[in-house]
Amino acid sequence: MSNSMLLEQDLLLANLSEQTYPALDTYKAVENLDLSQLNNVDSAGVAYLVQIKTQYPALQLVNVSAKLLVLAELYGVENFFEK
Repeated sequence: MSNSMLLEQDLLLANLSEQTYPALDTYKAVENLDLSQLNNVDSAGVAYLVQIKTQYPALQLVNVSAKLLVLAELYGVENFFEK
């Protein structure tokens, strides 16, 4: 059975500054991080996702929106996300 986690709402600098999202060690046992319910993501959000993926390379970032992929491509980190 796959261990999945769903990120919801917005992944923005304001949310991250307020510590709305969990610490990175929360993702230690997660195999698939579902991004389908993210409404808005900014560069800080992309950096947060890349940091998770860097710390846990086996974790898959799945159900990535077209908008998020465009932003990831602008920053040269699209290889971290499942298309």
